[in-house]
Amino acid sequence: REFLKAISKLSQDNYPELLGKMVIINTPWVFKTVWNFVSPMLDKRTRDKISMLGGQKEYAPKLLELVDKADLPDFLGGEDST
Repeated sequence: REFLKAISKLSQDNYPELLGKMVIINTPWVFKTVWNFVSPMLDKRTRDKISMLGGQKEYAPKLLELVDKADLPDFLGGEDST
């Protein structure tokens, strides 16, 4: 735990705006449990940039808020098949 705190502090202090937005999809309950343990070690600004979403019914609307449907891969609910 102390190691994770040190690494996250180093990253946040030196690279604070490297992350714009992160969306993690199809997260199982175990991953969400681990996130609940790790997230308090992160700066609030960093935590606010990370979203964990379950299945397609949950993640598709959120992804479409962030990415145009034409640019989103079809396997994620968009129209891009390349």
